[in-house]
Amino acid sequence: MMSAHHILHERVAWDSRKESKSLRDTHSLIPRIDRKLHDELHQACPHVPLLGSYALQHVRREFEPTGNTLQDMDGLMNAIESASRHPKAHEIERNLAELAISAIDLQRPFIRYAMQGVAA
Repeated sequence: MMSAHHILHERVAWDSRKESKSLRDTHSLIPRIDRKLHDELHQACPHVPLLGSYALQHVRREFEPTGNTLQDMDGLMNAIESASRHPKAHEIERNLAELAISAIDLQRPFIRYAMQGVAA
């Protein structure tokens, strides 16, 4: 059985702001994966922490989805990294960005495994 996995999970947090909801609802960041693998991913990977409002706005402007899940995970992480390098970003915001990037990156092996055999 297949299920939709939101890379940017936890729904309540990511649906709380229009910028974060827009990112969470990006089609390529909701791959369909096997239900058992989905459960394993959630056991092994923490929620992606919600970024601050400035960072969300920056990421929303910078992130350009390609339609390819793995490429878009990289693009999202790059946009978050870019937001964290802004001169006005507080150290706490930079740390939160690092945590978000790490939480997304931890999902990569599960998503890559799920994508095996799926036509690009």
